[in-house]
Amino acid sequence: IIMRRKKIGTMNFHGSVDVTDPCYDRDVWCRMNDVKIKQGEYDCYIWRHTDKGEYEDKTPFEYNVVGIIGIYYNGNIPRQNDMKEIGTIGVDAGMAGFSHNKPDYSDDEWHGFCERTNSGDAWITEDGFYSSSGYGDGEYGVFAYKQNGEITALEIRFF
Repeated sequence: IIMRRKKIGTMNFHGSVDVTDPCYDRDVWCRMNDVKIKQGEYDCYIWRHTDKGEYEDKTPFEYNVVGIIGIYYNGNIPRQNDMKEIGTIGVDAGMAGFSHNKPDYSDDEWHGFCERTNSGDAWITEDGFYSSSGYGDGEYGVFAYKQNGEITALEIRFF
């Protein structure tokens, strides 16, 4: 798979991150809460890839989707093979990402979040960094890279 990266912005996650679909409340089992990371600024990237194929009737299709969403301390992106899977998360709203202490949204707050993210495929909000989840809902691996015992990179891989 050939992937092209795109920097979305920079955030400080204050030493811990929730890895989750933003629709999930804190007590939902299929998210990762309070993952400890090195304190500091993280560059926020998505990695897109194109997937081609054919439907059953031989009509060709092409998807251009987010394959990976990642945060990288001081912009240092490790080799994918150097990252280790540390868990999985569930996706039900077609998006996932990283936040520091993500709040549980009321119905009105969730509606507002969806309004702010209704265009594009990656967003930095006041609550975190999120992207569309590749092919949609499902279970996806979360990968980490450590330097000197501290996590300095995290990725959700949507494939």
